[in-house]
Amino acid sequence: MTRQPSRRALLRGATAAGALTALPGSALLWARPAVAGTPPPEQVHLQYGTEPAHQMTLSWATGAAVRRPRLRLGTPHQGIGRTVAAETRTYVDGLNKVETYTHHVRLHGLRPDSTYVYELLHDGAAPVRGTFRTAPGHERTAFRFTSFGDLGTGSTAWQKSALHGAAAVRQVEQFDPLFHLLNGDLAYANNNPERQPQCWDAFMNNMSVSARNRPWMPAPGNHEVELGGGELGYASYATRFALPDNGSRDHCGNWYGFRVGSVLFVSLDGNDLAIEDDASQDPVTGRSLYISGYSRGAQLRWLERTLRQARADRGVDWIVASLHQFAMSSSATSHGGDMGLREQLLPVLDRYGVDLVLCGHDHDYERTHPVRGTDPHSLLRPAVVDDRLDAIDTSKGTVHLILGGGGTASHDDTYLPDPDHDGVPDAFVRTKRLPYKADPDATEKATWSAVRDPDTHYPYGIAVFDVDPGRGPGDRTTITVGYYHTPAATPADPLPRPVLFDRFTLHRDRRDGLQEAFPRQGARPAATPAAGLSG
Repeated sequence: MTRQPSRRALLRGATAAGALTALPGSALLWARPAVAGTPPPEQVHLQYGTEPAHQMTLSWATGAAVRRPRLRLGTPHQGIGRTVAAETRTYVDGLNKVETYTHHVRLHGLRPDSTYVYELLHDGAAPVRGTFRTAPGHERTAFRFTSFGDLGTGSTAWQKSALHGAAAVRQVEQFDPLFHLLNGDLAYANNNPERQPQCWDAFMNNMSVSARNRPWMPAPGNHEVELGGGELGYASYATRFALPDNGSRDHCGNWYGFRVGSVLFVSLDGNDLAIEDDASQDPVTGRSLYISGYSRGAQLRWLERTLRQARADRGVDWIVASLHQFAMSSSATSHGGDMGLREQLLPVLDRYGVDLVLCGHDHDYERTHPVRGTDPHSLLRPAVVDDRLDAIDTSKGTVHLILGGGGTASHDDTYLPDPDHDGVPDAFVRTKRLPYKADPDATEKATWSAVRDPDTHYPYGIAVFDVDPGRGPGDRTTITVGYYHTPAATPADPLPRPVLFDRFTLHRDRRDGLQEAFPRQGARPAATPAAGLSG
């Protein structure tokens, strides 16, 4: 595996800290003209800090080194009032030696649920302007978020990308969420090895159409593991995104959490947990890249601590996890339900009653029944606790969604059949870690599968989540989920209309009405590891 090239951090000033104030009479517009030949700010995107009500990170890129990259911040009513120097990060792609320059400003001390205006600029360049809104505080409140995975650049000039990648970004804007969860496989730059950095540039500029207005919170997918991208292959991902801190010195941002209202969100790195190989292969040996287990259990220890604290907090009703790989899928072209996730991740999710898991990886839509524990004498097959489809009590079990129809060129929408004609389809399972890319090695009956979308005329889709906090202590709180599928975008119809395909409601009682906040019932029963699992 290639070693990570040094990623130079050129500190051009401290990040913002403390309360923000606007200077009276400060001008909103920056009047200095651009200098010919100076590259402008581009690829602008927002990310939350650990406390989204008070923290926001603004990130952007430039085509070359620039002088004094900075942000100017203010409010719509008072104008620009503060200038904050950016931190510059660079990396050199190991395959083609192209250097990428990114700039990040972490803002602290913001007011909850408030609108800010910003300008991004550097010496000699005209500013790029935008607005953002912070999240509400920890009080229970209604809000909307959206999610999908497997996006691509939005241009057919790049392998694994389709026009629909551009339409998907604009559909996020149509649904106007507070933020968007992007569940891995972002640019597919590793499928464009001769131009990996340029592919990332195209992806980031496409994402910026929405992400300059609202945070996009990513999880790394297998296609983020790139040849020439350092020890883990994450050099580009880690340089372009400045994500919430997870307390890890070596793997900051690979996994993280943030809270909005009464919902805790945890973004996980499935590459660390899955036994499936990653998407890149060494052209000399043909061997797949493997980074499974790279954190040596640090991610799972962090997750255990984070979930334990959340379930001890009566202000947290919901826990939503996002990652790329999945534990269950009945797709006919599936990577297979991953035994690494079943053995390592699902017991933790069960122990703390995680409500919802959002994935990508397979380029289709599938919803599971709520599951908890495992069926006996199985490949750790998650056990169904209820088969109702419209209203689901997640205090009894976790619902998993595959949302891999963001915009990549390859879309699936084909599923394994029901050979026994008992209403239960087959599903693939991957139980072995192999040195080369290979098909899954086992099958099971997909008792957990609830809803699938086989309509190949609508191959893409976006999920929309509306959180209703309820009216008072102990009241019922809900998340209403709508999955909208869409025809593929074309030059004649670049923004096809999303059509509602699946709608359901998750519910649980608010935890501020509980007599005891912790421990919770419903711990996962012990299970016997599957035979044949190596590593």
